[in-house]
Amino acid sequence: MNYYFIDYENVHADGFVGIENLGENDTICVMYTDQSKAFSLELVEKITRQKVKLESYKAGTGAKNSLDFQLASYLGYMIAKSGGADNCFYIVSRDTGFNHLVDFWAERGVTVNRIANFAGDEKDPKTVVAVVEPKTRVKTKSKSKVSDSNKATREELLQYLTEEEYSDKILEIFNSYKTRVAINNGLSKEFRDSQKSSAIYKKLKTLLKEKQKT
Repeated sequence: MNYYFIDYENVHADGFVGIENLGENDTICVMYTDQSKAFSLELVEKITRQKVKLESYKAGTGAKNSLDFQLASYLGYMIAKSGGADNCFYIVSRDTGFNHLVDFWAERGVTVNRIANFAGDEKDPKTVVAVVEPKTRVKTKSKSKVSDSNKATREELLQYLTEEEYSDKILEIFNSYKTRVAINNGLSKEFRDSQKSSAIYKKLKTLLKEKQKT
C-alpha cells in the first residue's frame, strides 16, 4: 500500500500531476486550510477515475505551520499503525523542510519520500523525487564505498524479479548505492512511476536485508 500525504497549501492542483500512475492500492491524504480548500470538478473526476482512496483533513488555524505539524503527526501515526508492513509513504510538497522528516524516518528503516507530484517531473528545478538535500549528499554518502559483499548479481535479482521486470539499470542502481533509501530514490527517478518503483523495491527488500543495505 502506498500512502500520499499532500501539502495542498503548498502544491495545490499541481501536486496531482501524474495521478494516472496511481491505483486501487494507493491512499491520498489531503491536508488543507481555509486558504487552500478549493477542488476543481476536473480534479475530483480524475481521482475518482483512478479508484484511489481519498481522505481529507483540515488543518487548524491560528498557528504558523499548523498544516505541516498535522501532516507530520498523521504520517507518524500511519507508520505506527502499519506495524512494519511493506507500505511506502510519500509527502507531496515542494517544502524542503520535509526533507528532515525523510531523514528522520530513513534512520529508523522506514521508507518516506518527498515528491512534488505523482509524475516526478524533474524538468522543474523545484520538483524533487525522494530527495535528500543537497544532492551531493546522496552521491558521496550513499554511492561511495559499496563493498563487493553488498553487491548483487543478475541471477540474484532474478530470484525476486521476473524477466520482464528485470533490467540492467535496476542492477546498476542496486549495486551503486549503499542504503535502502538511496536505492528506493534511484528506482523512483528511473521509472517516474510510483507504483512500479514501489513494486520493484518491495520485491527486493529481502535481498536488501541479505546484502545488509541499511
